[in-house]
Amino acid sequence: MYISQEKEPKGNKIRKQWTDAVGRGQGTYTPTQAVIEKARGCVLHTADGRRLLDFTSGVLVQNLGYNHPVFEKRFAQYRKNLPRNAYNMITPVQAEASSRLIKSMKSNPKAEKMLWAASGSEGIQKAMWAAMHRYPDRPILVATRFGFHGKKGLAADVTGETSKNPNVRFVSFPMYTPESPDFYKKELDALYREFPGKIALFITEPYLGAKGSFHPPAWYHQLVQAWCNKHDIPFLFDEVQSCFGRTGNMYAYETYGVTPDMVILGKGLASGESAAAVVGRADLIDSLDYGEASDTYSASVAACSAVCATLDVFKEEQIVRKTKKMAQEVHAMLLDLQQTFPFIRDVRGEGMVYGLEIEGDSLANRCVLEAYRATDTRGVHFLGPLAGKVIRVSPPLVLSESELKSAHSLLLKAWKKI
Repeated sequence: MYISQEKEPKGNKIRKQWTDAVGRGQGTYTPTQAVIEKARGCVLHTADGRRLLDFTSGVLVQNLGYNHPVFEKRFAQYRKNLPRNAYNMITPVQAEASSRLIKSMKSNPKAEKMLWAASGSEGIQKAMWAAMHRYPDRPILVATRFGFHGKKGLAADVTGETSKNPNVRFVSFPMYTPESPDFYKKELDALYREFPGKIALFITEPYLGAKGSFHPPAWYHQLVQAWCNKHDIPFLFDEVQSCFGRTGNMYAYETYGVTPDMVILGKGLASGESAAAVVGRADLIDSLDYGEASDTYSASVAACSAVCATLDVFKEEQIVRKTKKMAQEVHAMLLDLQQTFPFIRDVRGEGMVYGLEIEGDSLANRCVLEAYRATDTRGVHFLGPLAGKVIRVSPPLVLSESELKSAHSLLLKAWKKI
């Protein structure tokens, strides 16, 4: 059974072709299953001619929008004449991307060396391997409850609230109403008393994305870092979905006022190419010997070219500065929607990433569908709801005021049908 949409014969044919060939586990659920024929900037065009304002950035990947002209030009220039795969070779663009990425994190003095990966979960695993190799006599891995770090290996072990890995321990993360700082400190201190000198790492996300967009007070991460520093425990910051401007600063650790021992980057890092990276303390990164962090596609020429092109655009077009301004407009629009529609129970977020908590799962699905078909030819594109009932709002950072106003108008029209 495949998802179909009325008056979309071309799209429905492609949806069926995909469903007949590909297992449903390949993707996450969305009630629209939008079939996109072309994309540019913040606009997606479906196979049947619908024009969608994109509020997903792919999945927080296309921070510069789709087919950004400067990015595409630079991307082609950086990779010109180079081999597509450079395993056990070094190309100039790989060296340049590595040094520029470290330099871009000059606000964190611990950003000394790096490792590349081909996906976020692989980056998480490499960061964890580094800490575990650095401290081989420390078996305990600590993570914040309800985080999402990936579906593979160690990344999966520290995801959620329970783990099959007997060495994983979870601690609280502020959600709806944060406890006092003393609550979290007591919990951490009790954990260290139970495992003195046995904790290899502490890993957390800046905010809980997949759980429904919960953004903690800055003091929480600062408290955690102070605890990690006191006990010489590597503090790992999973910025796979939050790096490169998403929270209103180039990096989320800047937003929260911390300097992690290792920062894991992904998604928006390479504007659509498959790339992730771990940047952090040299003693941690260098704890892995030859081959212990290698794989076929890490630091690919395409990935490194994309990172260089992305850094170029961020600098030349002052993307972070523009994001700070647009973030205020996005927040104001979401608050207006909340005042207009009582089924929006909460608005949570920062920068250009928010969650709209809807009063129920089925209603959240309907909100996504109605936004898609706001008019006969136009709509707003969302992902399927997070945690059942939270609609993520994460437009490209290049969203214009006129596009935001247009999206606002379409959503008012669409959700009045509910």
